[in-house]
Amino acid sequence: MILGFAAVMSILFSFGISAVTIKYLPRTFDKDHKHRGFFGFVIIYTTISVVVGLIFLYAVKSLIFRFYANGSQAFIEHFNFVILLTIINAYILGLNSYCIALLKTTFTTFLNDVLSKILFIVIIFLHFFGYLNLEQFLFAFCMTYGITCILLIVNIFFIDRPGFVPDSKYIEENIGYRPIIRYGIIITVTAMNSVGLKYLDTLFVGAISLGHAGIYSVAAFIGLMIEIPLNALERIANPSIAHAMASKNINEIKNIYYLSSRFLLFLGGWLFIMVVSNIHDLLTFLPSDYQDGTSVTIFISCGALINMATGINYPILINSDKYIWASIFNISLVSMTVIGNILLIPYLGMLGAAVTSFAASAIYNLLKFLFIKKRFKLQPFDYKSLYVFLLILILSASGYFIQIGILPLLSILTKIVLLTIIYLGTIILARWSTDLYQYIPPFIKKRFKFFN
Repeated sequence: MILGFAAVMSILFSFGISAVTIKYLPRTFDKDHKHRGFFGFVIIYTTISVVVGLIFLYAVKSLIFRFYANGSQAFIEHFNFVILLTIINAYILGLNSYCIALLKTTFTTFLNDVLSKILFIVIIFLHFFGYLNLEQFLFAFCMTYGITCILLIVNIFFIDRPGFVPDSKYIEENIGYRPIIRYGIIITVTAMNSVGLKYLDTLFVGAISLGHAGIYSVAAFIGLMIEIPLNALERIANPSIAHAMASKNINEIKNIYYLSSRFLLFLGGWLFIMVVSNIHDLLTFLPSDYQDGTSVTIFISCGALINMATGINYPILINSDKYIWASIFNISLVSMTVIGNILLIPYLGMLGAAVTSFAASAIYNLLKFLFIKKRFKLQPFDYKSLYVFLLILILSASGYFIQIGILPLLSILTKIVLLTIIYLGTIILARWSTDLYQYIPPFIKKRFKFFN
């Protein structure tokens, strides 16, 4: 609950700094002039937005406490950790985007996707063996993000010569502060949806019971693992698309969009098959109550697969001159997410939140797909994509309903091997992925002439 609430609030607190940096840093890119002090602008912008956000949060804190009074009293008692984590995450968003805009993504990916997870596992063990009480554990949890924030600053000084004093005259004349603020407002609404799809449902479930929120979060996390490659690829593609948009290189955008959609469909399809086929066995490693999360994982996985299959459409949308449409799409979708949770959770419980999340993801990606198709005349799918979808559905259903009847771990390993062979073998033999063969290492092509 703390993580989910802080994630949503940090989007508001950062005021779109992530997208602002990626979009506008290329326009000040000049190593000799320290990028016109854009690093200092990022820090000042984030600090001002954090202060404004804190004032707003304290103004509505009583309403938040009232909403969680019945089912989540423990969350209210530890709300200060929400504030601490929100502030840290707001700065991480700005620092991350600064590295990404410089096309330096390897270390940021390691920090966000590897080191932070390792540190989290360490403090879980320390808490489990009694070295940290609950308060110390929660503080240590927040500090794992604090360490990430500090290392990002160190990394920026290592890869760049950041300027702390913004060249206000240059920024005003070449970009303008009003366009930056307007863009920040619009992107904040846009980003709220992408984060909201992952966390708003958990926050609504938590209002009923912290126990249900815990089960839902774990079940949803398993499904959202499918999106990890998309998140990593977007960090790489976002600045490239921003630069391509600035130079009006539509062919570069088309190439990135088409290849990402193909690659993510194949990879996302395999991950979807693995998750759906093994969800029963996976949840047997947890207490029996977690079996109730099976349907939640499947619906979340369906939404994640759609998100993967549609490729890096989000960077194309927010970096185009029609980024206002992203805000229009998201205002309606955030509203749908909130209304859907309010209407369905009282009757369907956790499943209602999962259904809402899936519907929001499907509609959101459909709107982005149709917009890009009409605005840029880009459409990455063909009849082979349909065959891949059918193969994914058939293998997932087969894996889900066919139970091997052996130890859960052996069952998982058996299904992984068999379904992977069938999935990859079918795609390769049917030649549904020939446009990706160019990325196969030469020594494999030399050994297997089929790929030439």
